[in-house]
Amino acid sequence: MKIKGLSLGFFFLFIINEGIAQNKINLFSEINYNSIPAVDLSEYKSVQDRDSRLQNPNIALGVGISGGGSRAQFFGMGVLLGLEEIKEENTNRNFLNEIDYFSTVSGGCYAAGYYLTIFKNKLQYDNCSFNEFYFSKADAFKADVSKSASLFSLLNNSRNEKGEKISMAQRLDLEVLQYDSANPENQNKFRTQMLLSDFFIPKDSKQNPQLPIMVANGTAYNNGERFPFMPHIIRALKINSSLAPNKAPLSLDENQINNGYDFPLTYAITASSAFPGVLPKTKFGIKNQDKILCVIDGGASDNMGYETLIELLHNDTKVKDKNKKALFIDCLGQGKKAPFINDEKIRLISLLETASLYTVQTRYMTFEKDVENVLERYKIPISNYHIIGFTTLKEYLQKLDKNKAYEDLVTELKNTDDETASWLRIHDNFKAELIEKFGEDSFQKDKYSQLQLSSLDKEKFKDFDAKELLMLYEYTSHIETKLKITPEEKEMLLLSGRFAAYVKTNELKALLTENTGF
Repeated sequence: MKIKGLSLGFFFLFIINEGIAQNKINLFSEINYNSIPAVDLSEYKSVQDRDSRLQNPNIALGVGISGGGSRAQFFGMGVLLGLEEIKEENTNRNFLNEIDYFSTVSGGCYAAGYYLTIFKNKLQYDNCSFNEFYFSKADAFKADVSKSASLFSLLNNSRNEKGEKISMAQRLDLEVLQYDSANPENQNKFRTQMLLSDFFIPKDSKQNPQLPIMVANGTAYNNGERFPFMPHIIRALKINSSLAPNKAPLSLDENQINNGYDFPLTYAITASSAFPGVLPKTKFGIKNQDKILCVIDGGASDNMGYETLIELLHNDTKVKDKNKKALFIDCLGQGKKAPFINDEKIRLISLLETASLYTVQTRYMTFEKDVENVLERYKIPISNYHIIGFTTLKEYLQKLDKNKAYEDLVTELKNTDDETASWLRIHDNFKAELIEKFGEDSFQKDKYSQLQLSSLDKEKFKDFDAKELLMLYEYTSHIETKLKITPEEKEMLLLSGRFAAYVKTNELKALLTENTGF
């Protein structure tokens, strides 16, 4: 057989040679590598210019919230609720209002994004606290992705990218950030979409900062580099469109590069939570290039967001280094994973998910040392940070007196199978015992007149005994990293987050105190 005078064998040899010729070696010494720009605050107005009645401009306080799926979302949310209950001495300020910077990853983005959305749209106008809003109105403003967002629909990348189904970015806008992109006039949602311009205010703007700065962190798929979603970084990389999970231009004028400020927060959160093998990947178009930028879960580069957070604090030029403080909310739970599995073929998706998860968990082994090294590099005292996590509950539990009721519960739990029905029974018994002990008046009711376990009066926390805390710790630390969550798990995570903040009250109050001396 011949093709236009060429023999078939020669044709294939030509194709192979062409392929080899095109795959030339690029010498690293000659490559002009364009790195993702660094964290920088020089073009933005300072968050210290916000209302001084809410925050002390002499302290720069940052909070990092780790990844961990829905567990991170609601444990993180519980901690935020608890932080509002920590009041600064002799002022009207509280720890939550004092926060200047959020650096978030994956599920942690959901917690901070929801809080800041409510803060922007409701708290300022209704003059109520976040706790008051959350436990009285939150059922009208859901904080989690709709249950219709099943794992299998989210895994269908081709449909998500073509826009045939509601994309993950749209779901996050609707259910977490409270904006209905399909119907902006929806009376049950807020009228404006959350953009990076809500957090980053250009220096030449007439607008003054009202919210803390929030940065969602992703990871560049191709080289594993950390990607903090900030306007100057988006602009420098010439990102001008979203290609997946849904296509959309990111500028009103197609001839202009997106300035980064009108970048929707939902895209940043979607990218930060794009856990390989579980949620759809994100892809962004680059102006005048056939290359694209693919961003995946931020946990692949830094699951705590600590590097971005410390860099934000370092770049705050209005506050002295000695008064730069950090709190890290560690949402890593033990999970229900047992060492044994069934002897059957391991699915590719499960393999990807598990491999990615253990890659993230390995980073925790050196987390505290890594944080201290970065703090020292920027001359921020290592005494200026604290960590809140499930281990906070465990450490507090170890200090409590153990009685026979505690020992009986240990025996009961050890003899209980690790099935959904068993955990549901444990939750129901725990809730009934707390209601009997503290009374119905210690809880708030939802719109269905059901008592909300997570709303337990903070003043009752001091009366928790070892048995009750063991139940709370074991239940919440067994919740896996996952997208979908049960109402019972959500209740327990919120309560455990509030309780963990309560345990750390004295240490956290110290972060609100200005350091004197040199």
